[in-house]
Amino acid sequence: MRVTVDRDVPVEQWPLSRLLITASRLVEHDIAVDLRPYHLTHASFGVLALVQGGSMSQRQLAAATRVEEQTISQTVDRLERMGMVTREKDPADRRRSLITVTESGRAAFRHATRQDRAEQALEGLPDAEHLRVALATLIDRLGGHDYVPAVDPD
Repeated sequence: MRVTVDRDVPVEQWPLSRLLITASRLVEHDIAVDLRPYHLTHASFGVLALVQGGSMSQRQLAAATRVEEQTISQTVDRLERMGMVTREKDPADRRRSLITVTESGRAAFRHATRQDRAEQALEGLPDAEHLRVALATLIDRLGGHDYVPAVDPD
């Protein structure tokens, strides 16, 4: 089955889901460009974001990112090889590993979050704050208020 896009339909008339997906992909692309110098992916950036506030188990990371523990393990392995996180046995439960951000991981996260291209694109628009509130409401209603992506977009 071949899907065609009617290029004569103005963007303002696209269905909301198409608008959100398109905007999301454009932002994801810009973020990937910003993360590349730090050798980070969307997935590894999500893990770094989560551990900025303190150590977390792989199970907690998997739950927060809504992926399998095996998937999060691969992301943590990569971050560990780059020296951005450490993995240590949990003193309360030796079967669990705690993931902790290193100073190198903190620095990469800080540098990678210096600018926000989506914020820059909306700068000066009178309805920018309304959009932020509407998106936050949509995310909350869809159950994603604590969601952090940990699988790189296709």
